[in-house]
Amino acid sequence: MVSRAVTLFPTDTLLGLRETSHAILQGDARAALRLVADASVHLIVTSPPYWNLKRYEDTPGQMGHIEDYEMFLSELAKVWHEAHRVLVPGGRLVVVVGDVAVARRKFGRHLVFPLHADIQVQCRRIGFDNLNPIIWYKIANATLEVQNGSSFLGKPYEPNAIIKTDIEYLLMQRKPGGYRKPTAEQRELSRIPKELFNRWFRQIWDDLPGASTRHHPAPYPLELAERLVRMFSFVGDIVLDPFMGTATTLITAARWGRNSLGIEISPKYVELAAARFAREAPGHLLRLNHSGDSSDA
Repeated sequence: MVSRAVTLFPTDTLLGLRETSHAILQGDARAALRLVADASVHLIVTSPPYWNLKRYEDTPGQMGHIEDYEMFLSELAKVWHEAHRVLVPGGRLVVVVGDVAVARRKFGRHLVFPLHADIQVQCRRIGFDNLNPIIWYKIANATLEVQNGSSFLGKPYEPNAIIKTDIEYLLMQRKPGGYRKPTAEQRELSRIPKELFNRWFRQIWDDLPGASTRHHPAPYPLELAERLVRMFSFVGDIVLDPFMGTATTLITAARWGRNSLGIEISPKYVELAAARFAREAPGHLLRLNHSGDSSDA
C-alpha cells in the first residue's frame, strides 16, 4: 500500500495563534510615513480618500476635504512616494479606489474624474511597475442605488443615459528591483487552496459585496482585505495601511500570521479601530502611537 502525502493548508485559526506585532500610528500619512524605515514593508493594502465624494471626519489635514482635484492628486502623490520608499524590492502596493462621478447640479454637467487612472500614472512616474488591476463589481452598490432612488440617470429608455458607477479598481503596483525570496517555511504556511486561488487570481471579482458604511464612509469588507493579504504577502511579512480607517487590514494581518502597521489621521477612527481590533483579533497586542505631525506635510 502506497501512502500519499496530504497537503494541509493553513487556516486563520492556526496562523492567528502566531506571535505577531501590530501598531497604529495616529497622524497624517504624508508625514507619518517618514517614520517608517526604508525597504521595511512587504505589502501595502489601502483605500485612499475618494477626493470629496465622501464626507470624512473634520480633522486638520484631511485630504478628502481638498476641493481642487489637481491639488488633491498632488498631495496624494506624496503618499505614493513614501510607499515606494518603504516597500522592499518586489513588494506590492494595492490601492482600492473608485472613480469620482460628479452630478450635473454641481458642475453644470455630469462627468467622471478618473481617479484610478490618475493614481496609476502617478505611481508609474514615481517608479512603480504597473500590473493588471482587479475590477471589483460591488453587488451591494447596485442594489442600494435601486432601493434609494431611480434606476435611471437620464431620460428613461432614451439614448445618452448615464452609466452608473458599479465598480471599483484594485490597482496593482510593484516596486522593482527583484522578486520576493520567502523562506521554505513561509511559502508552505502561505499556501492558498486551489479553489480559492482560481477564484481570487482573476481580473473580475463579482462575488464580493461592499461593506457597511455605518462607522466609515468608504470601508472595504474584511474578505476583500483577506484576499489581498493572502494573495500578495507571506506569513511573517509586514503589511501597511496608510489610510487605515477602522483597521480592516490590520485585523486581517493578525488573523493570517502577518505583522501590521496602520496610519490614520482621525482620532475618532483610531479609537474605533483599536476597539474593533481587540474585538475581532483577540489575543493580539496593538500599540498606539502619535506621529506628532502637522497638516502641512
